[in-house]
Amino acid sequence: MFNQLKLVAGQVYRVKIKTPSFWLIVLSPLLLPIIGGLIGFLVAKGESGSPTNLAIVNNTALVQTIKTGKLIDAKLTSVADIGEAKKQLKDDKIDGYLVKSSDEYTLITASNSGSKFDQTKIQNALTQISMAEKAAKLNLKQEDLIALQTPAKLTMKTQSDKGETSGGNDKNMANYFVSLGIGVVIFMLLTFYTSMMAQEIANEKSNRIMEILLAATSAKIQYYGKIIGISLLVATHLLTYVVLGGVAAIVLKGNKMVKGMTQLFDGVDISFLVIAAIMLILGVISYLVLTAIIASIVNDQSQVQQAVQPIIYLSMIGYVASFASSSMPTNMVIKVLSFLPFVSPSLMPSRLAIQYASITDAIIAGVLQLLALILIAKFGEKVYAKNVLSYSDEKVFKQFMRNLKK
Repeated sequence: MFNQLKLVAGQVYRVKIKTPSFWLIVLSPLLLPIIGGLIGFLVAKGESGSPTNLAIVNNTALVQTIKTGKLIDAKLTSVADIGEAKKQLKDDKIDGYLVKSSDEYTLITASNSGSKFDQTKIQNALTQISMAEKAAKLNLKQEDLIALQTPAKLTMKTQSDKGETSGGNDKNMANYFVSLGIGVVIFMLLTFYTSMMAQEIANEKSNRIMEILLAATSAKIQYYGKIIGISLLVATHLLTYVVLGGVAAIVLKGNKMVKGMTQLFDGVDISFLVIAAIMLILGVISYLVLTAIIASIVNDQSQVQQAVQPIIYLSMIGYVASFASSSMPTNMVIKVLSFLPFVSPSLMPSRLAIQYASITDAIIAGVLQLLALILIAKFGEKVYAKNVLSYSDEKVFKQFMRNLKK
């Protein structure tokens, strides 16, 4: 039995993975982030390739201080007076000039300059210099100035039903983004692979290939073999994203966008990530089993869309509710739905991420989803065996309801 199951699953996997349509499914969602990342990389490269030229008027000491401390990311020059600065600015020799008058600074830039000055960074640099000058007048030592500038230490913790956890809002936000990503991934995978599963079975039924297959193996082998084969394709799909993401993180290590995303996801709770991954796996497999059951009733390709639509609509409940969970986390309907099989894989990670569900709640939801998967899979064996060689002209929904009654 195992060898036959392995053979059927392997056949489904090998045939599909060699087709251009599979790789189009895998790579098409990456086009937008790749284009966005490429634009960001080129912009960052352009910024780093053309240093900003800044002139400082009649203040060589300020020029030296900024250069020594590397406080401003610009090519600095010193000019004798404002007249010379204006002339160089007009001739495009500099992108701007800085003038100090009493304790105030003025930065003048050219309107047609391609280089832009970061006002916040320049203001922070001048603040440091100003503080150092005032400290010198007050006879403060360097360590005294450092002590004054040292920010107060603050540790954020969250008190919930599962106890006190560190990380505060940053960790909750990181977890929440991961949970939303899981909801999007589940919905995206189901959109692709439920149709693939239904088309696989419908194609074999419409061409009468199923009769030949069942002469060599049982309906049970075909049923589970197709589920395993499509599940392996889903795993390959996700693994491809992991590999490409790892390569991109290494290649674009210095990119600002990559750094920002890395810093954001540094706060992700490992226990949350494990539970969310388990919910993702259970959710996808459960929907594939449900698709295999309904697809066994389909007679030809024209009925595939009709069969798949209710499954997609069911997956949308958890997908949409996961977005609503952040704005109304205590809503009783949201809470109940987060434990409901087929909805919980998308919704429970969202409630767990914002600390409105505990690890125990997530485990209960996972167990309920696993039990639902086992029960539906066992129920599906009979439905699949009964309908896979049945060719009825009735609507898919009517046939499915008739199978539920028997």
